[in-house]
Amino acid sequence: MPYRANMWALRALGVRRVFAPCAVGSLTSRLGPGAVVVPDQLVDRTRGRADTYFDSGGVHATFADPYCPTLRGAVTGLPDVVDGGTLVVIQGPRFSTRAESQWFAAAGFNLVNMTGYPEAILARELELCYAAIALVTDVDAGVDVGEGVTAADVFASFGENIEMLKELVRAAIGRVAPERTCTLCLLHAGVELPFELP
Repeated sequence: MPYRANMWALRALGVRRVFAPCAVGSLTSRLGPGAVVVPDQLVDRTRGRADTYFDSGGVHATFADPYCPTLRGAVTGLPDVVDGGTLVVIQGPRFSTRAESQWFAAAGFNLVNMTGYPEAILARELELCYAAIALVTDVDAGVDVGEGVTAADVFASFGENIEMLKELVRAAIGRVAPERTCTLCLLHAGVELPFELP
């Protein structure tokens, strides 16, 4: 997936805030299919993905809190939304083994998916406010005693919940003030960059 090109294109089009709906597996039995979670942390378990625009130069992005608190608040203030959780991002395209899923759960991670990284850090480098909106489509293999998740399960669950997710995103957009106030996402004030932001 061309993560860098996609995020750059959004910035070039004038986008400054990104709600990122995504399908996730749950690593806990308390979050079943249909739950909506706004994670506040992520763990990168991917490899080889281009995850910076700063291939040269010494620009170091602040990333202790990977998601924009202003955008997160716009979503978490809505009914039936779970506030917080750690999203572990795996390489894919395969799903986790039971052992991996149990390992992630034992580490305290709540959700697993394949696309949440490097989007979040690329957004930060481009000074885009970014928040993930995670739709639980399945309970991961190490939590569920069944056969394990299939792509068909994920697509079916996502399809069943897509209208609800669209309504939630529309409602969240309506809760965002016109002016940006998030200083966390304005990374480059006074920093000389090796390129010009679009």
